[in-house]
Amino acid sequence: MPVSLAILAANDIPVDRLPVLTGVRVVLGLAAVLGLATVFAYGLGVVVRRAWVAALVGLALVALPYAVTVVPFLPDTVGVWLLRLTPAAGFAVQQTATAYAQVTAHYTPANGYYPLPGWAGLAVLCAYTGIVLGFAVRKRTTEPGWR
Repeated sequence: MPVSLAILAANDIPVDRLPVLTGVRVVLGLAAVLGLATVFAYGLGVVVRRAWVAALVGLALVALPYAVTVVPFLPDTVGVWLLRLTPAAGFAVQQTATAYAQVTAHYTPANGYYPLPGWAGLAVLCAYTGIVLGFAVRKRTTEPGWR
């Protein structure tokens, strides 16, 4: 991160300065989100038994809601609810800006403001991953010939 920030600053691209612990939280949180999304997709693969279906459903539940809300293709309220109810809520760990009630601003995911705190978004992704893994374990242990 320090090298990329130096490159951006050298090219006159403005970058908000972050405290070191916030930067570490974002990097580790995003690594956790990507790892959980991978386990989620793997569990989908075990449940549906088709890699392409698992990849398609995983992308539709994780990447697509994030993409259509960060690049505002949908109305703001729809985007906010997508990032509350889908596994893409985990991307809230990236939020570094603070929304203030007394300030009138456009607080949307496209502007870097997520509807859930980082820990809550990560909890939503953990819940989806746990549910899928529960189905995967149940399916694998009830199959004939499974040892």
